[in-house]
Amino acid sequence: MATYDAVPLTKSLTLVVPVYNESLRFGLYASQLGNFIARCPAGSELIFVDDGSSDDTPGLIERLIADRCETPIRLLRRTHRGKGAAVAVGLISASSEMACFCDFDLATPLDELVRIVVAAEGIPILAIGSRGAASARIKRHQHRTREFLGRTYNRLVQLCLVPGIADTQCGAKAAPTDIWAQIVPACREEGFAWDVEVIAVARMMGVRVQEVGIEWGHQEGSRVNLLSDGARMLCAVPRIRRNVVSCARSRPNVPQERSGLFDDASDDSLHWWFRSKATFVSLLIRHYAPKDGWLVEIGSGPRGVGAMLGWAPNRTLALKDSVELARETSRRYAVIPVACHAARLPIAGSTASVVCLLDVVEHLPDPIPTIREAARMLTPEGKLVVSVSANSRLCGSADQVVGRARRYTRNALRSDLESAGCEVLWMSHVFSWLALPMWLRRRARPAQGRHGVGAPFIDALSMLLTRIEWSIVWHRTLPIGTSVLCVAVSADRPGSAAVKST
Repeated sequence: MATYDAVPLTKSLTLVVPVYNESLRFGLYASQLGNFIARCPAGSELIFVDDGSSDDTPGLIERLIADRCETPIRLLRRTHRGKGAAVAVGLISASSEMACFCDFDLATPLDELVRIVVAAEGIPILAIGSRGAASARIKRHQHRTREFLGRTYNRLVQLCLVPGIADTQCGAKAAPTDIWAQIVPACREEGFAWDVEVIAVARMMGVRVQEVGIEWGHQEGSRVNLLSDGARMLCAVPRIRRNVVSCARSRPNVPQERSGLFDDASDDSLHWWFRSKATFVSLLIRHYAPKDGWLVEIGSGPRGVGAMLGWAPNRTLALKDSVELARETSRRYAVIPVACHAARLPIAGSTASVVCLLDVVEHLPDPIPTIREAARMLTPEGKLVVSVSANSRLCGSADQVVGRARRYTRNALRSDLESAGCEVLWMSHVFSWLALPMWLRRRARPAQGRHGVGAPFIDALSMLLTRIEWSIVWHRTLPIGTSVLCVAVSADRPGSAAVKST
């Protein structure tokens, strides 16, 4: 853990730590937790929730409290009901401005936990640690079987409950206390599936969920049994689904995500599309780009993809072309918004590890200056990620509404990138599965409003098709799709010699 004179938070924090039969490991982590909370702002506290331990864990905590009487530490004791029930009672009892929880073994180190809390300090969101985000680092992996089953479970809950969330099970989440007061009472799970339910309920209530990539290391002594707990978590998925639907029906005034399968003139109707695009971009960054430094997203309206990539919020710049868009971005997401002109970016050269130009250049009369500016900001190892609308046969009234000047081919995009001094590392069409339905829609009913298919179904289907398509494009580029996605580098970088895709 990093050593702080004071933990860099501006609001008081309650840290909830569930414990169960931890007497053998207690001495390894208890002092770190106590030192951490002692350095937090006034009004902070550490709450241990004992989940019915049968060893001397409660006694050890009581002795810790007695030995550190100057540190605000509490012990809540409950019968054995599960991790979720333990965390829930701790969060509900929090009296500070912010509240978070983490596992006792500090698989998520405390300095990484601080980054998650900082993300939730400025705006009312649920910030969650993520091992699957673009900037995440795994110091020590779990056993291959455990890792595989974890990924499989996450794919299932993405399809059924929380599409677009790369990691639901990381044991570190933070939010303002009043947000927890809304979410926790609506949750019913008591075991390890509680983490999934929290995210699903938060989204149902209109609370934004933002992933934060963390450095994480597996610790021996996990309480999760692959067979028994895994089976319980699988059985919990339909229960969580029913609970979320029931809660949504009982809260008619909560804003719900609109469906709108093909209405690309409205950001609010395209949650599924932004999530799928963020998944593509995140996977590309994980394979090609450095995992630290600055990520800069240029343009793309108030609903940018940058905040969905899990990059460190204090190193994510969202560059917008108006003060109004910058303010709206700061209201929605934990990123740093800057109002500026796309062709004159106020960022020093060789600054960014990743620069994203996502569905921007097709709106510009002359895209070359903006691409050149984006490339100028890259570090020698930095990567430029560009997406553009493709397939001229899909032109319709929505293109005029959103000010789209052109739709690209791969050759046209490559030409613009090379004219701006960039070299292409990888390029492919994406959203190939959307091309035919979109073409039929615009030929048959070009002026109609939103499609009537429900948003949850669209979210699940798009995420499934996105994952399938990624498994294909990683090995072979696709010749057709509604978008072209590429990774490029600056041709001026030392030793540049990009291997270009066909």
